[in-house]
Amino acid sequence: MRKVDQTAVGSDIYARIRELPMNDADRQAAINALHQSEVIAEVMLWVKHKVAQVGAFFLKPSLSTKR
Repeated sequence: MRKVDQTAVGSDIYARIRELPMNDADRQAAINALHQSEVIAEVMLWVKHKVAQVGAFFLKPSLSTKR
């Protein structure tokens, strides 16, 4: 899995959080929540990919390919 990079795609949400009028503790909590949600999403996509790979292994070749 990749490390979350705040300068990568989607960094505009981090910029919006930094611009909001809130105290530093709330800002850090929002950034941490965003980071955790990105990690969870990446884990879910990784699991989906691995399940698809395993599923294709057990299916007959005629069923695993789309026509």
